[in-house]
Amino acid sequence: MPIYNGERYLKRCIESILAQTYTDFELILVDDGSQDGSLEICREYERMDSRVVVFHKENAGLVAARKSGVSISSGEYIGFVDCDDFIDKDMYSQLMESALSTHADITVSELVVDYSDHSVHLSNSIPVGYYDEIAVKNEIIPQMLTHSGFLNFGIIPGVVVKVFKKDILERALPKVPDNITIGEDVAITALSFALAKSASVIDSAAYHYVQYDDSMIHKFNPKRFDCVKNLYDCIVSVENESYKKQIPLYMSWMIFGVIAECIKSSGYNRKNTKKYIAAILNDDISRKCIGIADASNLSFKDKTKVFLMKHKMVKLLTVLIRG
Repeated sequence: MPIYNGERYLKRCIESILAQTYTDFELILVDDGSQDGSLEICREYERMDSRVVVFHKENAGLVAARKSGVSISSGEYIGFVDCDDFIDKDMYSQLMESALSTHADITVSELVVDYSDHSVHLSNSIPVGYYDEIAVKNEIIPQMLTHSGFLNFGIIPGVVVKVFKKDILERALPKVPDNITIGEDVAITALSFALAKSASVIDSAAYHYVQYDDSMIHKFNPKRFDCVKNLYDCIVSVENESYKKQIPLYMSWMIFGVIAECIKSSGYNRKNTKKYIAAILNDDISRKCIGIADASNLSFKDKTKVFLMKHKMVKLLTVLIRG
């Protein structure tokens, strides 16, 4: 579990892990240079439960924290939990039952997104079952990013709904740069599946991804497009042609998200908004991805988004996003 200034939710998360019906695990708490009381909370649980291991390091970001946790782990299988989420008590018993019975390199479950007033259950588009090496390459990887349209993943990309064999992560994680701060789960999952010789998909939804109104995800980040480009540089290195064919459409969605964030949240005036968006759409990566993105299976509205970006129609993009 990577932790950075997570004291507000940390106890709930840790206790949900320690309450698992599957008990044969170690909980590695990686404190990534927190400035609040997170480290003290971690130390408290380390004293109370012998399964808890605390690792404190200087702040270097989520990817680096996950790498540190994997490097000191002793288990054969590894899962991830984010410190502001929580899990149901049977999550790992279900994941590990499938992992141990099938010996799958990666086992994938489903996700519950918790909002302030409701929850949404997200399923994988790829059917439940066991996939051997040929099936992973022919049935999972070709539809991981764009199963049936704009941001309709074949496999939920979040690493938090999976368990990986450690050796898969030890080979995949070094290929993910520490400077990836957007889409890092997409990168880790893609690189891991490219190495996997088997996978198992189950229909359990026991991970609660909690959406908070004050989350940083809702705030404008003028450097967000640079982060998206870092992600692109990583995922194009995946050595699988069927995966690479999906990248232009996925990146088009990511670019649209940056544009929408600017229009909704930047506070820029009309002139600066147009300048910011124009710089994004004129970037080589944007032109390459949007220019060749296959929009044939998209809804009319999503086709319109791609068309307007491709032809750099900033005014109409603004109307569509604000409308």
